[in-house]
Amino acid sequence: MAWASLPMYPWPQPLTEHYWQWLRQHLQQLGEPRLPASLSWPEDYLAHWREPGMLLSQSCGYPVSTLLQAQVQVLGAFHYQLPGCADWRYSSALLVRKRDAGSTLADFRGRRAVCNERHSQSGYHALRAEVAALAGVQPFFAEVRFSGSHRASAGMLAAGGADIAALDCVSHALLARQQPQLFGQLACIGHTRLQPGLPLITAASTPVATVARLRQAISDSLHAPELQAFFREAAIDGFSPLDLADYAGIASSAEYWRGAGMAEW
Repeated sequence: MAWASLPMYPWPQPLTEHYWQWLRQHLQQLGEPRLPASLSWPEDYLAHWREPGMLLSQSCGYPVSTLLQAQVQVLGAFHYQLPGCADWRYSSALLVRKRDAGSTLADFRGRRAVCNERHSQSGYHALRAEVAALAGVQPFFAEVRFSGSHRASAGMLAAGGADIAALDCVSHALLARQQPQLFGQLACIGHTRLQPGLPLITAASTPVATVARLRQAISDSLHAPELQAFFREAAIDGFSPLDLADYAGIASSAEYWRGAGMAEW
């Protein structure tokens, strides 16, 4: 059985399902058999990404470059027309409460950080790399907490349970539209360095011809008039075909800072 999902960003589900139905029909026209009738909405992302029947999903760059290397192929990444993005690359927004809006990252030495989870490039590893340049081998933050999601990190920050968080800049922009009252309490004091954006992936067992059809269908979708509402809502304005090698730098960066004494913050 084949599976497809687009679980990473808070896009409106009806528009996302409509996008998949367009892709499904176009893939059929390109000669692709065995297509899922609808999207899956997994709760356990890692288990879903490891399914041999996973036809299409969107993942995070860190697990793709480490935990999933032997189990997935990278199709490419969307481009987002948002602050902190550049073509297929993205960054994390450094968020603080508004009263700290004039601060820099260096001002948060000895304060509390919140991250979504340890396998997140945008919420954990990107912030870790920025802090490493300031901290050397000494812990930088007094405490690092984990919230479970970017949305929860923003809520904890606004409520005073932490002082700084790194949110994927695309998630930041989309969530701020959906929860203006919450995000109105926060300020962005900068962005982390650019990294490859969230990869669209398929199982390692997906045939070469299917990989080519998936890339073609995603590229073609950008020009479909009936999908422009989805692309406006998702802030997508392009797609670049990529492969696993384009994400190797994420894993090597994480290993570097671990070896440099940054295993603990």
